Amino acid sequence: MNLPKFLKSKLFIWAGGMVLVFMLFFLGQELKQRLEIRQEVKQLEAQISNFEGKNQGLRELVDYFKTPEYRERQARSLLNLQKPGEFAVALPQLPEEEETTAPKPSLDLESNLRLWWNYFFGKK
Repeated sequence: MNLPKFLKSKLFIWAGGMVLVFMLFFLGQELKQRLEIRQEVKQLEAQISNFEGKNQGLRELVDYFKTPEYRERQARSLLNLQKPGEFAVALPQLPEEEETTAPKPSLDLESNLRLWWNYFFGKK
């Protein structure tokens, strides 16, 4: 096998090596970028599935809000409505108990450091 003389020269081998190094460098960068993109896609897919689960829960909640049972419960509690034949009983509220057992602490606005200063040096 006879190769041309310029293919055997040191300059050609050196240039071919440099081209190979550059190709490997750019290939490595491309692989790194693809890996980062795949990881980002996985994160976005996880977010999508999370939002789909929340969306399904909200759909079920909206469906519940549309039911007659929910509407009736809200009408009874918020609007004080009742069915025909029912009667409502109102109980009196208990009076608030007075706090006579423990005295309320006075609110001293002086700092702890000032109180100690006054204690040791007799200022009051």
